[in-house]
Amino acid sequence: MILATDGASANAGYVNPNVSAALRSFAVDYWPAHTADASLVPGAYAMTPAWPPAAPKAVSAAAAVSYFDDFYNRIHVRPAAIDLGNLVSAQTRSIVVWNAWPDTAQSLTSLLASNADGIMLTGEGALPLAFSPLQQRTWTVAVDTIGPAVIDAALQWLFAGLDPVQATITGQRLTAWMIAPDWASPVLESLTWLTDVQDAVDGSQLRLPCRDVPRREWEFGVVAEGAERQIMEHALYDWSARIWALPVWPDMTWLAAPLAAGASVISLDTTNLDYRVGGLVALYRSASRFELAEITAVAAGSLTLKQPLAKDWGVGDRAAPVRTATLTDYPSLGRSTDRLVQTQVRFQAAEDCAWPAVAPATLYLGVPVLEPRSNETGDMARVFRRRVENIDNDQGTPTPHDASGLTYASQPWQWLLHGRAERAALRSQFYWLQGRGNALWLPSSCDDITLTAAVTAAATTLSVAWAGITRFAFGKPGRRHVRIELADGRVFYRRVNAAVEVDEQTEQLGLDAALGTAVAPAQVRQISWMMLATLAGDRVELSHVTDSEGVATVAASFVGVPKEEP
Repeated sequence: MILATDGASANAGYVNPNVSAALRSFAVDYWPAHTADASLVPGAYAMTPAWPPAAPKAVSAAAAVSYFDDFYNRIHVRPAAIDLGNLVSAQTRSIVVWNAWPDTAQSLTSLLASNADGIMLTGEGALPLAFSPLQQRTWTVAVDTIGPAVIDAALQWLFAGLDPVQATITGQRLTAWMIAPDWASPVLESLTWLTDVQDAVDGSQLRLPCRDVPRREWEFGVVAEGAERQIMEHALYDWSARIWALPVWPDMTWLAAPLAAGASVISLDTTNLDYRVGGLVALYRSASRFELAEITAVAAGSLTLKQPLAKDWGVGDRAAPVRTATLTDYPSLGRSTDRLVQTQVRFQAAEDCAWPAVAPATLYLGVPVLEPRSNETGDMARVFRRRVENIDNDQGTPTPHDASGLTYASQPWQWLLHGRAERAALRSQFYWLQGRGNALWLPSSCDDITLTAAVTAAATTLSVAWAGITRFAFGKPGRRHVRIELADGRVFYRRVNAAVEVDEQTEQLGLDAALGTAVAPAQVRQISWMMLATLAGDRVELSHVTDSEGVATVAASFVGVPKEEP
């Protein structure tokens, strides 16, 4: 406890020799007390300063390490690393160099730049350049779009007698692919997952998805004539092995209002399109007039840009989201005349293409059901396979061995999509399926069972035309669950828990629950078997007949996983 102190106040400069244990006896509400207010009170005594001590004492000590030692007495460069990301327009950045010596001047003798093609550095004066204590200077870095595809530059400041300090600049220069597809044929988009599928002898299956997002590819035809042909050939000549900025052509939008140079917001409907923060948008009029811009915010009706637009754009010009991509092979340019070429190009995304994964909304026994029914056109061939091994010693008759005793049905499925919402919903379902990673209920979309008698609301049996269900199918995976669709659109899912042959024309099927409504045979649209299934492969392909506001078709195959079926 401090009972007394002496000295001059740093705030007021008063010397008060009358401070004592009776400090709190001063009748003032400010400190330090004025000399006129500080008089002796009973029990107080005057103090006589005695500094320095009459007999100094030597004490061993060491300087304590503090933040001061970590931060000062060195040269700082900020920022020490600049990541430009995808460079689609000329960029400028500032780098600050600070002499953090409190009492020592420094001299910058040299500035080195390596791998800095297309990068211009401008400082505050010629070298050698003096830095006073605690002085900072600023350099401007200008990065042009012309230069090596990969930016990996290092800038070094060399001060006399000190170790070099460094700043790095990284990124990649992009060139846009601005030859629009020939929509005489669809734009094909593929999504490819990777699943490690391990099958046991008894039919059990372990599926391990190996990719969080699929690899994404686009393939489309191109017809280029005149100046477009020249631009395309020259771009391919130099950039074939590099990364392109590829517009996602099916997500193209026509501008409804003009955009002036300097605008930083683009008004357009972004719902269900491939725009994302940190991504790019392409504005397009022709192969020779286009612009790429980086996106900082995505709203339902607008895009906010990182840098203002450099060009004017009018009504009818096009905007599209952009993905970085590489050519999967080198296009063969078929020359029809000396001015016109035709080719097919295929690109693979050079970045992860994330999308919300959403399971089908309809559930049966806690598992999603693929709805609505398949859009069946052409041959919808189905195959019922069994994993049979022939035991053959090359002498006697081969003996087939069906180890699992299960049927693995494969079935095609087709979709006809119209508009952005339907495409986005199906894409989300594919992302949930993860190739062969997840299973769902798959109706056969066939008229598998024919109702022959009316069913009451409380009935749990169906009288159906004889089809060998009792003899061949009852209780087997893929023949346990049915989808009952009525002509008015209502759908019921039920388990078949009993089957009896009534006579040569009729069988009776028992259901696990009543339908809850009376149904006459004429009201039935279709009764189909359902099986638990996964995609047959890890690749699906979307055929964009028009842009995303129009039509697209998709075809895929599924295969049953009978061992997992309840």
